[in-house]
Amino acid sequence: MKKVFFLSLLLLTTAFAFAQTTATPPPTTTTDKPATPKKKLPKKDGYVYREESVADTVVPYSVVNKEDVAFTKRVWREIDLRDHGNQILASPKINLIGVIYEALKNGELDMYANDDEDFQKDPINNKKANNAAGTYSAADTAFLGVNPGTNEINRANNEFFAASYPIVRLKEDWILDIKRGIFEPRIIGLALVRIDVKTQVDNNGNPVVDPTTNTARADTLKSATGWFYFDDLREILVKKKIANNFNDNSGINFDDVFTRRLFFSNIVKQSNAADNRIEDYISNSKDRLLESERIKKAMADFEQGLWEY
Repeated sequence: MKKVFFLSLLLLTTAFAFAQTTATPPPTTTTDKPATPKKKLPKKDGYVYREESVADTVVPYSVVNKEDVAFTKRVWREIDLRDHGNQILASPKINLIGVIYEALKNGELDMYANDDEDFQKDPINNKKANNAAGTYSAADTAFLGVNPGTNEINRANNEFFAASYPIVRLKEDWILDIKRGIFEPRIIGLALVRIDVKTQVDNNGNPVVDPTTNTARADTLKSATGWFYFDDLREILVKKKIANNFNDNSGINFDDVFTRRLFFSNIVKQSNAADNRIEDYISNSKDRLLESERIKKAMADFEQGLWEY
């Protein structure tokens, strides 16, 4: 009887111990701190560096004294932005016209009227112009123009600039500095030339139709929107890097393009007593290009003839 009692007690003790070991442990309280939010760092867009640096400052021209200028010839030339060689000035990524307009809009640059290439009058960006589109500065209406369909100022973007401003006009002086013994150009002003197509109309206001093509005749009007003083413009251009086909990190800016003469252009006028442009005495476009090259060669021959060997 005792054996049976002790055996039963042993079984109960074993079962109780097993139940204690398999029982669900009591819940424990945690004192963990909340997760620290991830620190967001600006993403680095590769290794193309377009930030401004200390080096992005205008390199001043060499000083030229009035008494050292023995010869001066003024020329006007045009840069066709549609030319393959001038694509660096009209890239969809960064456009010369867009750079100039952004500076004008921010009040960093003055714009002078298209008939004030001597920069003697007040800038037109300080004047207001009232029109159907509202009240804007005269520079806005001249630069962007008013859409005749909506009577609103055209939207400023690179597509509009590329379509409306295919030509940049330069006014420059070629000077002979006898002190330094050099014949070099100095750009005085830059103007943006706008191309507009205007339909011909008769006395009743109806479009004139060309019988050979059965389409409305149109005139292509080329006019300078306004002038920018180049020494002021250089402060803007030097801070903007061009889009380079060969090296995304070349560091060449728009000021380098003009001061290093990294563009293709044609002369459209040289100073003369009658104040004539080439197109005033030559009507054929091909002959105008030949005249432009003749003037370039005459200037090169003049420089070459200054030296003895």
